Amino acid sequence: MKYLAFDIGAGLLKARVAAINSVGNIEVIDSRSVKIGREKKDGHILWALDEIIESIRTLLIDMGPADSILIDSFASDFILLDADDEIVGGAVSYLDERTKRIKNEPDSAKVFKCTGSHSRPNNTLYQLVALKEEESELLEKAESLLFLPDYINYCLTGVKKSSLSMALTSSLVNIESLDWDAGLLAEIGIKRSIFQEIVKDGTVLGDLKEDIAKEAGYNAKVLVSSHDTSLAYISAPLEEGSAMLSVGGFARLGVIVDEAILSDDAMQKNYTNAVSPLGDKTLTKYLMGTYLIQNLKGKMKEGTSYDEIMKKARSIHSPCSVDIAKIGYETDDVMGALNAMLENPSEDPFEAASIIYSSLAEYYISEIGKMEETLSHSINRICLVGGAAKDPYLALLIAMKSGKMVVSTSCDAALIGNLAFQMICSGELRKEEKDTAIMHLLGRTSYLRS
Repeated sequence: MKYLAFDIGAGLLKARVAAINSVGNIEVIDSRSVKIGREKKDGHILWALDEIIESIRTLLIDMGPADSILIDSFASDFILLDADDEIVGGAVSYLDERTKRIKNEPDSAKVFKCTGSHSRPNNTLYQLVALKEEESELLEKAESLLFLPDYINYCLTGVKKSSLSMALTSSLVNIESLDWDAGLLAEIGIKRSIFQEIVKDGTVLGDLKEDIAKEAGYNAKVLVSSHDTSLAYISAPLEEGSAMLSVGGFARLGVIVDEAILSDDAMQKNYTNAVSPLGDKTLTKYLMGTYLIQNLKGKMKEGTSYDEIMKKARSIHSPCSVDIAKIGYETDDVMGALNAMLENPSEDPFEAASIIYSSLAEYYISEIGKMEETLSHSINRICLVGGAAKDPYLALLIAMKSGKMVVSTSCDAALIGNLAFQMICSGELRKEEKDTAIMHLLGRTSYLRS
C-alpha cells in the first residue's frame, strides 16, 4: 500500500508518499512542498483556501497513485457553510485580530473545567465569540461548521465530519464525553446544529469523489483528518518518564497521562488536555518556539542559513540569558527587545542568536520542571521533534543545562506521525513497532550532559 500525507502549515503545504518496504521499514517514495498564502479581505486575514485546495488536487495527481490519504493542519480555524454549502465569511486565519476586540470574554476557568483546554485567544471558541459580536449575520446564515482539514476532506469526498483531535482544539468539546459541550455552546449563544458528528481520527471517511478520482487517475480511501500536534506525539518515541518537546516557530511540551488533569494548578499553568489519534490522553503546554531566531534571520545578510546561525551561535556560546517569554511573537525588533533586557547590549545578531539559544534552553527546562510538579514525577527523557530536531546546539544546551537525556528524532514530526498513523490504521504497521520503524527511517541522536 502507498500512503499520501498532507500537512498544512502556516505558510507551507507539505506532502509525502511512503510505503512499508520488503523488510518491514517505512520508505519515503516522494516528498514535495508548496507555499500557501494569506490575503486581506473585508478587514480580515484569510487563508488562500482555493489555492490550498488546488495545490492538494495537483499533488494528488503528481504524487499518486495512493491507497490512503490523510490531511492534518494547525488548530482552531474553521469554515462556515450555508444551506447550499457555499462558504460564509471566508477562511479567517487565527492570525486575524478580531479576537482582540471581544467585549464579553468566556469564563476561562469554567471553559477549562468543561473542556480541559487552555483558552488561547485564537482558538475556535474565541473566534466564534468575536464573530457573534461583530458579524452575527454570518452565524445566522451558517448551517455547517468544518475545521480547515475537515472542510478539505469534504471537498474531496462530499462527507462532512469533525475529527476528534481537531474538535478538541476548539475549547468547545467536553473532555469527559468527547462531544460538543451543549451548555458551553448555549452560554455563548452558538447553535449546536452547525457542528458535525465527531469521529475518531483515522476513520475511513470515504473514497475520492468521482470527478477527483477521474482527474487523479486513481481512487483512494480518505481518512478523517488530524491535528498536527496530536500526530507529533506519534512520531516521538515516548516511554515512561518521557516528554515530547516539539519545536518550530511555536513549541509544544507534552506528556501522555492516564487521565485528564483538571486541577487548578493545571489551569493556572495553561495546560491543555487532549486525546491523540492512537487514543492516548495527553497534557500539552504551548510555548515560545524559535520564532525569534527566524526573526533575526530576516535581519541578517541575505542568504544566511539557519545552519550558519546555529554554528556561529554555538561558537560564541554566550553565558547570558534572559526571560525569553517576555519577548512576544508580535515583537518585530527582536534585537531591541533583547538589548532592553541585557546589562551589556550587543549589536551582533549572531551573539543575539546565541543568547536566544541559551534563553530558550533555560525556558524549556523551567517549563519541564513545572510540568514535573503537576505530574508528581520526574521527566528524565526529552524527545525533541519538529524543526529543532535537526539543531544539535539546542538539543545539547537542554541536555547540558538540565542533566536530562535529549533524543532528537523527527524534523517533520506531524508528517511522519501522519504516515505512521495511516500505516497503523491499515494494519500494515503495529502500534508497538512504530518507534522502531520511524528510527530506521530517520535515525535518532541522543544527547547527555557530559
